[in-house]
Amino acid sequence: MNNPSYSTNDPKGWMGDPKRGAAMGRSTIVGKYDGSKLTLRKVPIDSGGYDPNGTYFGLGGRMYWCASGDGEIDFMLRATSREDAKSTVRKYYPKAEFLR
Repeated sequence: MNNPSYSTNDPKGWMGDPKRGAAMGRSTIVGKYDGSKLTLRKVPIDSGGYDPNGTYFGLGGRMYWCASGDGEIDFMLRATSREDAKSTVRKYYPKAEFLR
């Protein structure tokens, strides 16, 4: 299993053109879960609503990134805590386990 990278699914600017400004959000990939442990990380959002890669998410609750090592799963979600994020992921993947 590969360790997923947050930058792999990173959008490149507005509508794919970095000269046109920041991308709004990321692509959601919700594929088949193969039983391997998922990465679940809190993503820092700055006071302007941007992640470390410069993608715009706006302000709101905490942002989490969930991904599988094979790239079949890669999506963002808002949650009040890591446990809340796990609960949300398990609505889609009931047997999901997570890397620490």
